Amino acid sequence: MLVSVSAAGTTIKGKREKAADKKGKEKKKRTPFHYFVMVCSVMILVMWGVILFGGQKAPAGAADLGNQPRVLLFMVDGALKRFAHYEGNQYPAQLVDLVPKYLSLRNEEISLLDKVSYTTDPSLGYRLSLAKPKPGDMNIIISPKGVRYETLPGGRS
Repeated sequence: MLVSVSAAGTTIKGKREKAADKKGKEKKKRTPFHYFVMVCSVMILVMWGVILFGGQKAPAGAADLGNQPRVLLFMVDGALKRFAHYEGNQYPAQLVDLVPKYLSLRNEEISLLDKVSYTTDPSLGYRLSLAKPKPGDMNIIISPKGVRYETLPGGRS
């Protein structure tokens, strides 16, 4: 058994000769593609580092929709557009129909929808505005065709 193993060239002397042959071979030169791959890999790692460990924190609280009726108006408009997209260009009969699926409001916030005036219109689709705008302020009327502004009479002198 020992004779056959040594005859196959597995002696220490044979291993040293193979190692010397490997050292004698020249390494392949790196091509521009290798540099491109290395640079891209480093950039991807840096981007992931910025995404995971950097950046700004999310805002601390939600908007107070009771004190900001225009924010509520545009939120409801976005919900109406999502409803029309998913329900085949139809609009709900009431704004309360939007709440669980298309408009993110809690049960105690549903009463805020009374601050918004909503009517369905066969030619436009819907009209959305503030229910009780302040005198002298601009009233925003939103429809699928766009946003229209009206200045209400009265107000500050």
